[in-house]
Amino acid sequence: MLARLPDDAGIGIDVGSRFALTHFGLFGFAVMSCGTLRELLTIAMRYFALTTMHVDITLFETADDCLVELDASHLPADVRGFFIERDIAGIIATTTSFALPLAAKYADQVSAELAVDAELLRPLLELVPVHDVAFGRAHNRVHFPRAMFDEPLPQADRHTLEMCIAQCDVLMQRNERRRGITALVRSKLFRDSGLFPTFTDVAGELDMHPRTLRRRLAEEGTSFRALLGEARSTVAVDLLRNVGLTVQQVSTRLGYTEVSTFSHAFKRWYGVAPSEYSRRG
Repeated sequence: MLARLPDDAGIGIDVGSRFALTHFGLFGFAVMSCGTLRELLTIAMRYFALTTMHVDITLFETADDCLVELDASHLPADVRGFFIERDIAGIIATTTSFALPLAAKYADQVSAELAVDAELLRPLLELVPVHDVAFGRAHNRVHFPRAMFDEPLPQADRHTLEMCIAQCDVLMQRNERRRGITALVRSKLFRDSGLFPTFTDVAGELDMHPRTLRRRLAEEGTSFRALLGEARSTVAVDLLRNVGLTVQQVSTRLGYTEVSTFSHAFKRWYGVAPSEYSRRG
């Protein structure tokens, strides 16, 4: 879907700036409960697969300094810019509230090199007391002193963190078990964010007879209909909350011929009508 949108720099930043850690469920609560920046980055990288972010995060550490690099070179070129913008903005938006005192204390020792446009990101960066920021670079890196790594964070909660980590481990194990033909079908359904292929199309792409695909999915305890419903429910929330489409637009995008049918399905998934969900933000 992104590849079909007009070339409009800044969409990713607009979407990412709406992120909140609570959107990431248990992962978000785990991050908010971390005791130090070191612990936060360790937890974030360990459970990154539980988020909707797509950049790769790498940490480099020396005796005196640390460097965090965000890389999107593995993503298709036509959507790479969007995800760089979205994920950088998302990280700023989700961590500013509790990391601000720490950022302020080390503001003069932190620097950043970003591959995004200065004017697009400047409103968000005004929330962060970091003065040395270079834009239009070929990479996305943040440099900070190692001492900052082990400073205590104000919202640290060891009990909550341990509970969230235990549940994140369960979710990661569940994701591992979901690999197989189910994962392949799911990847086909999520490929174009709302432009879903038919069951026959998916079987053809997998070079498999439809009856064989139906049997293989049943062996893994699922069905194409169930996976399509899962994909629709996930994409519906993203299009309503992050992209800002209307209920009518989301209904059409997801392949429903009637808005009422989509509304009934959405209420079955989330317990509220899509219009009410949008108002809640």
